[in-house]
Amino acid sequence: MMRSYTALSLKRQREGHISALRQVAEMLAIFTMTGNGPGFYHMAGFWRRDVPWRDKLGHLGPGSYRKHLGKLNPPGYRKLSQNKLPEKSILQLLGFPTPRFLGYLHTVHGRAHNGEPLKNCDDLSRLLSSEQQDRICFKPIEGWAGIMFDVVDIIRQGDDVKFRRPGDQTILDISGFCRTLHGDKKTGGLLIETYLQQHPDLAAFNPSSVNTFRIWVIQTRNGESRTVLAYLRIGRAGSLVDNQSSGGIVAPIDLESGVTGCAMDGLPTRELFPTHPDHGAAIEGRELPFWYEAKSLAERCLVAFPNLEFAGMDIAVTANGPVVVELNASPDREGAVFTETPTKGIFCR
Repeated sequence: MMRSYTALSLKRQREGHISALRQVAEMLAIFTMTGNGPGFYHMAGFWRRDVPWRDKLGHLGPGSYRKHLGKLNPPGYRKLSQNKLPEKSILQLLGFPTPRFLGYLHTVHGRAHNGEPLKNCDDLSRLLSSEQQDRICFKPIEGWAGIMFDVVDIIRQGDDVKFRRPGDQTILDISGFCRTLHGDKKTGGLLIETYLQQHPDLAAFNPSSVNTFRIWVIQTRNGESRTVLAYLRIGRAGSLVDNQSSGGIVAPIDLESGVTGCAMDGLPTRELFPTHPDHGAAIEGRELPFWYEAKSLAERCLVAFPNLEFAGMDIAVTANGPVVVELNASPDREGAVFTETPTKGIFCR
């Protein structure tokens, strides 16, 4: 690993940035003072000559970040957002726009939105026979990074309901699909929602994934909320998810204008993408639709969750406006690097 970081330092030196020797010295100093290692150093682009030293020391290390999260979001209350059932309940009860809830698939506790049981393939088939949905999605009740997220198109053949994954012509019967997807011991069950049709301007970034805003919001001491940073998450070609940790790319969003900056991979390699690396769609300099409405929605959502004072809100945008996808009470601290926002300043309220 250190060999790869050394190679990156030499590469940056050849590109005209600070010398590799100085980079190594800075890495050692930053690790000693903050706990942020060489991977973080390269991902943040600290090798650039125009990055002030105070900003390099302004990013909290893993331990300090967790400590601040513990103060703002007591662990006992984080489950309100980490488990998708209570999170969905709070959002819908208070009237926040979300993808429509169809049911909770679980072999013991499963229940559809209409109160009917949803414990097996027959229950699922019966539910979908009564719904006029063309595409639905399955989410693990507790999950992250888009792991085990799945999308299917509904194919109706007489009285039978079958599935087909987007981009795949293979027809799947529900029982076979459930065997591959539904494992209560691993997932705790699955949340089923209608698939969200995103705004054409967001689909233009990458059509196979719903590309969302990640908006960091913090509650001020007077009880109000403010947005402290935001970035656009964009999936790669063919991917259903936009998560950076699953291979997606991220582009900072200017909080005042709602205009995107140059996207990056979010890795120590720090590759930059003014256009999409797979199909060339323009990314940098795009004005996002419903940006101010999305920012307001994120700020209002935070205060709806008891004893949570900080969150990374995932907001999708439809043709009719923004929709809450989910709330993250422990957003990855690397998100601040994507927008070059030192985390020490974020937590000074």
